[in-house]
Amino acid sequence: MKTKLIDAGVIIVLVLFISLASSAFAVEGGLGRPISGMSIAPYAAVIPPEPGFAFATGETYYEGSIGGGLNVPIAGLLVANVDMKASFTPIALFYIWPTPTKEWNFMSAVSFPLAWIEVEANLSLGPFSVRKRESMFGLFDLAFTPIVASHRFSQTDHIAFSFTFWAPTGSFEKDRLVNLSQNTWTFIPGIAYTKILPEANIELTGIWQMEFDTEDPATRYQNGYLSDLEVLAIKRFKNGFGIGFVESWIQQVNDDEGAPAVLNGFVGRVFGIGPIATYSTKIGKSHLDFSARWIHDFGVSKRVEGNAFNFSASLKF
Repeated sequence: MKTKLIDAGVIIVLVLFISLASSAFAVEGGLGRPISGMSIAPYAAVIPPEPGFAFATGETYYEGSIGGGLNVPIAGLLVANVDMKASFTPIALFYIWPTPTKEWNFMSAVSFPLAWIEVEANLSLGPFSVRKRESMFGLFDLAFTPIVASHRFSQTDHIAFSFTFWAPTGSFEKDRLVNLSQNTWTFIPGIAYTKILPEANIELTGIWQMEFDTEDPATRYQNGYLSDLEVLAIKRFKNGFGIGFVESWIQQVNDDEGAPAVLNGFVGRVFGIGPIATYSTKIGKSHLDFSARWIHDFGVSKRVEGNAFNFSASLKF
């Protein structure tokens, strides 16, 4: 059990981190950095004890809308009846640090997400309204995780603390429907807990993260704080496959500032649920992990509502 747990733990924050690159546009645009059920990963609180580099990549596709004539702020524009599609392909590199203790392990990471985004919405031009569509492809905001600290209470119980920040390195222009940047610095502290039930070979993991953004200097829009709580349960089998489910709750906890009065603070929320499947195997001395999931939004208020699909792979050298 000990060896199996450590091997499977390679997927841990690797997928957790690249899923953070699954972001379309800001709370200012009705979504924020997190997408329902995309910030949690199997063994999210576990870091393998063996030091070295790891590589991860994946693909996240999200399609959603905000209907009902609800006004949505996007890059200085006020639009309605928004339909959006987004595809993200993060490329992430990780380093697990050597440590003299068996109770603590540490990791750092950097992610370079490629993104394709398409948005269609109604724009008001005086007494008239026009339907406009824009799309863009390129390098999105860069994400950095200076440190993830994982503590092992036992072979079956782990807790991890993380801190990630996003830099506004992507292309951004005011009054444009689609941008490759949120145009803010974003700071995301998080905590994760993983519990293993060895007799049934079942994993239970939960994470909680808070998102804090700086003010958008182009629009003077200040996003409210976001809380992102996610849980998963996975049953694994001897052939390396696993199957389970993911649930999430994203909740804005305070009003946006600098928003037009018509928005009434633009405080939103969304719940998500869907299946997840995993597979782990070895290639020589390296460990290869795959993860796939589909998450459906429900109970949505003042946010994009839709469906997200994710496939991720990680390789520990």
